[in-house]
Amino acid sequence: MNDVTTGHDAPRAGRLLIGLYPARYRSAHGNDIHATFAEATEGRTRSAVLREYRDLATHALRLRLRIGPTDPAGRVLAGAAPVALALAAGCALYFLLPGLRELVHRIRYPYPNLGLGHAVLAAVLQLARTAPWLLALGIAVTGRWRAARIAGVAAALLSAGVQALSGLYPYSAGQLAGMALVGALVLLAPAGLVDVTQRGRWEMAGLALAVALPVIAADRYTAQYLPLPMLVLLPIWLGTVTAPALLGRLAGRRRDPLRAVGVGLGTLPWLMPMTAVAAFDPPARLRPLLEYAGACVAPLGVALAVAGAVQLARRVRATDPSDPA
Repeated sequence: MNDVTTGHDAPRAGRLLIGLYPARYRSAHGNDIHATFAEATEGRTRSAVLREYRDLATHALRLRLRIGPTDPAGRVLAGAAPVALALAAGCALYFLLPGLRELVHRIRYPYPNLGLGHAVLAAVLQLARTAPWLLALGIAVTGRWRAARIAGVAAALLSAGVQALSGLYPYSAGQLAGMALVGALVLLAPAGLVDVTQRGRWEMAGLALAVALPVIAADRYTAQYLPLPMLVLLPIWLGTVTAPALLGRLAGRRRDPLRAVGVGLGTLPWLMPMTAVAAFDPPARLRPLLEYAGACVAPLGVALAVAGAVQLARRVRATDPSDPA
């Protein structure tokens, strides 16, 4: 490959990032990338230059992984990212609201043997795990996906950091991996393909509320009658609330199978804690864990079956001869 030369000299860090692009793409578009990057960073503030570096590296990574806007994987990720973000925000709301009153009470009246510092630290850690997800969802609901992507990645890093501080055992390691996967989905999804129309924004908000509010109500009023704690039932409920979104992408007049795959991918992070437990637990417990995973994905399977039945009925109706009457 011939070296790309241009009259516009990009900063050295920019040249290194441009080198991340695939060789064929760099050979065809290298001059334009150099010129555009040099013009975009000339005389700009340090934060603006850092944003250009980030955009350059992200674009190169998408091309390397073949997850750009014109790639099928890009459409899958664009369908997965808003679902994953909405589910994460719904879980954050579930973990935050019931304990918020207790956190405030403990700050006002700390335990005598622990003191105010312990109560404040507990509140800070709880807010660090939950509030950034709600902020990211709030930004996404306003239609600013690029800003929501930054907030979502920050939320994933904060959640993973707090989880690591609390100690790592199989279940918590799975939680950490799940948060990392949510952050990766949000980061890598092509911003131009993510649905931030009014319908898409309402769907994100609806998913988050559908996750949090019923579970909070069930936890508060019926926990004593349930054979399993709501924390164990939460992944099953996540699959249940995302099933209508999957059905809409497969049973509508304008089917979108790639975004439907993305909906399923967006629910995957919540199966990772139990997957981690299965990886470390004795083989005797593998069967109940597989049954549990099956219960989590069963609502999505029902949605697939219903969508298939709807499409089959449409084909039959389309091939029926018209009634002469």
